[in-house]
Amino acid sequence: MKKFITIFILFLFLDSAAQLIQGSVATDFSVSDLNGNQLNLYSQLDSGRTVVLHCFTAWDSYAWEYYQQQTLDAFAALYGPQGSGDVAVWRVECETQNTLAQLQGPAYLAGTNATNTQGDWLSESSLPIIDDSTLAAQFNLEYVPLLVVICPDRVVRFADQIALGNLTNLVFQSSCPPVMNGFDPALISAATSRSCGSNLVDVTLVIKNLGTDTLQSLLISIGGAVADQSVEWSGSLPSYSSDTLVVSGAEILTDANIRCQIETVNLNAANDTVRVRADVGLSTQLVRLELALDAYPDDVSWEIRNETDSVLYNGGGYEVDYQYISNVFQLPTVGCYNFYLHDTNGDGLHGSQYGGFDGFCKLYSMTDSSTIEEELFFYDGSYNFSPIDNNPSFLQYTFEAGSLLQVNEQLSAQWMIYPNPADGELNINVPGAHESIKIRVVDTTGKLHLDELMPAGQYLHTIDLQQLSNGYYILVTESKGQRTQQSFIVTHN
Repeated sequence: MKKFITIFILFLFLDSAAQLIQGSVATDFSVSDLNGNQLNLYSQLDSGRTVVLHCFTAWDSYAWEYYQQQTLDAFAALYGPQGSGDVAVWRVECETQNTLAQLQGPAYLAGTNATNTQGDWLSESSLPIIDDSTLAAQFNLEYVPLLVVICPDRVVRFADQIALGNLTNLVFQSSCPPVMNGFDPALISAATSRSCGSNLVDVTLVIKNLGTDTLQSLLISIGGAVADQSVEWSGSLPSYSSDTLVVSGAEILTDANIRCQIETVNLNAANDTVRVRADVGLSTQLVRLELALDAYPDDVSWEIRNETDSVLYNGGGYEVDYQYISNVFQLPTVGCYNFYLHDTNGDGLHGSQYGGFDGFCKLYSMTDSSTIEEELFFYDGSYNFSPIDNNPSFLQYTFEAGSLLQVNEQLSAQWMIYPNPADGELNINVPGAHESIKIRVVDTTGKLHLDELMPAGQYLHTIDLQQLSNGYYILVTESKGQRTQQSFIVTHN
């Protein structure tokens, strides 16, 4: 069913090569505001300021409501030229066919959207106003109103109209934290890549220089869910510049978070650490689907497919607006699965853009039919699946049920660990002939505490627990490619 969007979709007149996506570098531009003042992007960024553009149309009620709240004016008063001087905030009217009359008012001029207005946009504004639709078009916006945040490193971020506190956090914490005077490297983000069933994962780190000193070398540790290792980075990064470091083939020990941390001493340890999960989720063989539909239920369908692409469970043909669905499914075997959430119009559950409410979709790993072990997948309904209206699209999530990385129950049953709980020592009894066995002890966060080798043929091995604090631990053993995990408790008397 065709949906008519009440939010203006920009007509893009610039060559597609010049259009930007989130995370890309902004090209320079110079424009004049309605008062004739010349505004240049790069001169603002090079002075250390973040530029925030509010892209809107004069006829749009959502933008008008945001304007009346004076959120951007308050933000500029705190951090603009009359405040701390860290930002420049400009309003950009994006309608291609309007005139100055639409910005001046009066409200609801007769005509089409191109000649309509919500009211007087000028008298209450303390911010520069730019009437230039081609300026907004170069950012390849899917819809307006929208905030375009351009950091001093010239990287572009997009955000919906948000409250003052959220905007402050977005600019000064998430997107464009200010540089410190001195040496301040930061880990901005981490991402992982792992094939389903593999015990190796690639970790990609984004390193950014948030200090005034040029960043030339770093020592970074990787641990937690993977075997501890240290990697070195070298290069030459001036303030606000960033680089990517890929750590290949890290060995996974548990399904906890992977911890990545800068070990080189610097001014600000708060931005030295990031944590990330392997991108293939680990699940039990019991999963729960929660689906809250928007006002277009007939557009939505879903599937759970196994690794041979056979459909095991599916749903669709919904007819009730805002219906809530919750079902638990038993997956038949250990292995890899794909969850698909389809929408025939490509807009997902993003119902608020049509004046309704957003839906959501969640997938959980379950301990039993009523107890959640972990959230695997969450789509909050706040964005479209496709940038093109009425274009069928979907989200896909891959997860691993009854992971091969978890306990080999058959092998573990042949081994014995005692006493449990343990005090000073833990004994490992392995009956029969065997190759050498790698033994590791990790805690519930994945931190490695012990790493030893049990010689081939030795049937009893004792590990010293004196250095461990009281608590819950996991014994990870590996021999000839087979791995086991067994839990035990340390209780020092």
